[in-house]
Amino acid sequence: MTRPVPSWRRRLFDELRYESKRWPLWRWDLNLRYIAKSLLHVPEAADAGCQEYWSRWRTWMRARPLPAREDCVTTLAAVGDLMWLRHGYGQFLSPAVAAAMGKGRGLVANLETPVDVQAAVRRWVFETLHYNAPPEYLDPLAALGVEVALSLCNNHALDQGPGGLARTREQVCSRGFACLGGAGTAADAVSVITVDGVRIALFATTFGINHGEANAPSGVPVVAFGDRVDRTDWPVVDALVQQAQALAPDIIAAVPHWGFEYEYWPDAAMRAAAIGLVQRGVDLVLGSSPHVLQPVDVFSVDGWDPRAPTQVRRGGEPRAAVVAYSLGNFATVMPTEACLVGGILNLGFHREEHGALSVLPLDFTPTASVRGGAHPLAVRVHTLAELGRQSRHPSRVLPHHD
Repeated sequence: MTRPVPSWRRRLFDELRYESKRWPLWRWDLNLRYIAKSLLHVPEAADAGCQEYWSRWRTWMRARPLPAREDCVTTLAAVGDLMWLRHGYGQFLSPAVAAAMGKGRGLVANLETPVDVQAAVRRWVFETLHYNAPPEYLDPLAALGVEVALSLCNNHALDQGPGGLARTREQVCSRGFACLGGAGTAADAVSVITVDGVRIALFATTFGINHGEANAPSGVPVVAFGDRVDRTDWPVVDALVQQAQALAPDIIAAVPHWGFEYEYWPDAAMRAAAIGLVQRGVDLVLGSSPHVLQPVDVFSVDGWDPRAPTQVRRGGEPRAAVVAYSLGNFATVMPTEACLVGGILNLGFHREEHGALSVLPLDFTPTASVRGGAHPLAVRVHTLAELGRQSRHPSRVLPHHD
């Protein structure tokens, strides 16, 4: 992370963020540069200040032991994007991956494709604006036997129109999953799961929608966290936090589809957005959208650990809060190694001496989406250990995995 940033890369990618700087399709110069970004990525921290912050974070995290699983009240697993796969939806989890996901008493993920029974599932055409998956995509998650929460709040929410979004929500809810997002009111973006007696209220947002933010239903709140063009709509966030608080939770989790694609490190604006969420009462942030792994940060709330690089004051008992900026792709057909590598973040809910619950990372299991097998188009998610592989990308998430 400390190596010099090549000047050609900075010239090529500086400010090239389609999420906020949209451009018409006829701008082939920008299109080609963005394609290059999608293949080469941006592995360097944005500036010297970001490099210095993550260096301090790494030093602190290495010096602080993570809690033991047996000392936790309960545990939760989280993964990133469940994307369109072409084939193999009903068997996309290897046994080792299913076992690792089942280590948590609950699971949170971003379902980045509609599951619309009235629309075709394309297998041969890569149609990035009209994803759809069959209902069997949800079956391996149901077989885990844990509490599941799926977010529909992402840029693909309206790929099959409002009707497809409503039918996707029906499929998710019919399996007993908590669903974040829908074609109705803002209440659709908020739900709750209970794991071992711990009530976790969750809400989701998205940076944008492929088919235009103006078409977004209230059930898919659009919030541009960390954007330099559109300011963060904090009143929308405040309303979602209040709805979550009304569910009388022990923990509040935000599941934002945010950040910038193919960038490995959140910049200062994204870190400020995370601080804003925690200041408002959020204890856990599980981010997605960049399609690559980004770090998991731990904030000290109200003096929990004076040595932590980020200190947040909101009034209350000291506790830890966790921010996973991007859990990357969990299941995908995207081409580059960093987009194929994801992982399972296991989190522990630890009771402090004064009674407050802290959220802390326990471990991270690197995974990879692998094509082929029983069918040439099928995708299956394996652990890297299962494949006998290593990747340089998971080491960015928790320093204990260097």
